[in-house]
Amino acid sequence: MKCFALALGWLAAMICACTGEELRYSPIYPPGIPQFSYSWSPLPLLPPRFQNHCGYFNGNYVCANHCGPNYQFYYCSDWSSGCCHIGLGYCNPGGVLHCNPHYFPFY
Repeated sequence: MKCFALALGWLAAMICACTGEELRYSPIYPPGIPQFSYSWSPLPLLPPRFQNHCGYFNGNYVCANHCGPNYQFYYCSDWSSGCCHIGLGYCNPGGVLHCNPHYFPFY
């Protein structure tokens, strides 16, 4: 009986330890992930080819794509994409990427 209780306790501990938060964005579906920006206009989805070096930053899921620390990769169109500080990039109405250092979060 002790072995059964011990095995049951071990199984419960393993289940609790292994149930971390799953990655919300799959590289297959949906085809792109939302890009984080303080801009009011929504950004296009980030294509799968740029979805690398991703992680959470202050509760927002961002991808760096070899940009470096504290930078995020932004994609506006096939001919306008690049790196800006996290949350500070935006796309103008013509589809051109801009990095605005004057966007600050309203706390």
